[in-house]
Amino acid sequence: MKISTKIVKIKTHGPNKLFDITDPLKSFSKNIGQGIVNIFSKGSTGALVLLPRKKEIIEQFEEDLWDLVEIYGWRHPGNAYAHLRSTLIGTNLVLLVEEGELLIPEDHSVFFVENQPYIMRERTIIFTGILMS
Repeated sequence: MKISTKIVKIKTHGPNKLFDITDPLKSFSKNIGQGIVNIFSKGSTGALVLLPRKKEIIEQFEEDLWDLVEIYGWRHPGNAYAHLRSTLIGTNLVLLVEEGELLIPEDHSVFFVENQPYIMRERTIIFTGILMS
């Protein structure tokens, strides 16, 4: 067993915006061969999701996030909603890799979900590959 890691930085804006991280993930996976890749969003307000790469589905997901957890009405005002959305969606995603290819449907992508109302925020995503020999 061998472990490989890559840190990816992306610029985001939000809230409720999705950013496709599939290309750097596929590039990283080529070196794994057989195994798994763990994708981790550093921080407590971002999230990761696997969705079809269709504009209408992505836009609907972004809109539905507003209904998932309301912004106002929390005992602790500020970004409580962003923490809750991140917790519900998840900051970690594990995918299988076979012969250097991610085992996801052809029409799907892995997205980082920005839950915070920032413009040009730098986010850190960590890929960890576990190679099974």
